[in-house]
Amino acid sequence: MKKKIIIIAAVVGLILVVAGTATYILTNLDFLVKAAIEKNGSQATKTAVRVSSVKIKLADGEGALRGLTIANPSGFSFPSFITLDNISVRIDVKSVAGTPVIIDNVLVSGPEVFYEMKENGTANVDVLRKNLTASGSSREGQPQKKGKEVRLRVRKLVFEKGKIHVRVAKSIANTVELPRLELADIGRQSGASPEEIARTIAIALTEETAKVVARTQGERLLRKGTEKLLNKYLGK
Repeated sequence: MKKKIIIIAAVVGLILVVAGTATYILTNLDFLVKAAIEKNGSQATKTAVRVSSVKIKLADGEGALRGLTIANPSGFSFPSFITLDNISVRIDVKSVAGTPVIIDNVLVSGPEVFYEMKENGTANVDVLRKNLTASGSSREGQPQKKGKEVRLRVRKLVFEKGKIHVRVAKSIANTVELPRLELADIGRQSGASPEEIARTIAIALTEETAKVVARTQGERLLRKGTEKLLNKYLGK
C-alpha cells in the first residue's frame, strides 16, 4: 500500500512538473519567441537582430511582430540594413505539438531596406551575404544537439509595399520600390532549424535588393549618359 502511494505521488509530481512547464511556456510565449528570433537571427547574420514586440495568439493561430531590425555590418553609416514594422503570422495550430511546426503564412508589409555602398565599392548586402554563407557553412558537419530539435516549415512568406533607400559613397542617391517578393515552402517537408529559416529569408532579401539596385542604378546612369549626349548634340 505504501509503495502504491509513493508511485501515485511520483506520478502526480511528474504531472505537476509537466503542467508547470507547459504553463510557463504558454504564459511566456511572446518573450520566448522574441528571444528566439533575436538569437537565431543574430547568429545567422552576424549582426544585431532586435524585435520591439511579439504578440502570439496560439489558440487562434495568429501572431504579430513589430519593430524587427537587422543592424548594418560595422563600417557602414546607416544604423540598420532593414526595418520591419508590420509582420503578421498564421500558424497551423495542429502542428505545434509535432515536428515540424508549420507556419502557413508570413506577411511583411512595408519593409524598408537600406542599401549602402562605400567609396571602395563594398556594399552592405555583399557583407551580409558573406556572413550568412559563412554561418551556414560553419554549422555543416556539426553534431546535432541532444533533445528535441525545433524545426519549422514556412509554407508562404511575402514581402510587399517595400522601399530601398540607396546611398552610394556617403551621398543619398535615391529611394526605389522593392518589388513584391514571395518565398514558398521554406524548410520543405522535414522542416529546418530557426537559424536556417532566418538565413534562407535573409539571403533571398539581400539578393533581391542587390538586383533591384543594380537595375535601377544602371537605368539612372544610362539616363544621365543619354542626357549628356543630347545636350552635347544640341550644343548646351
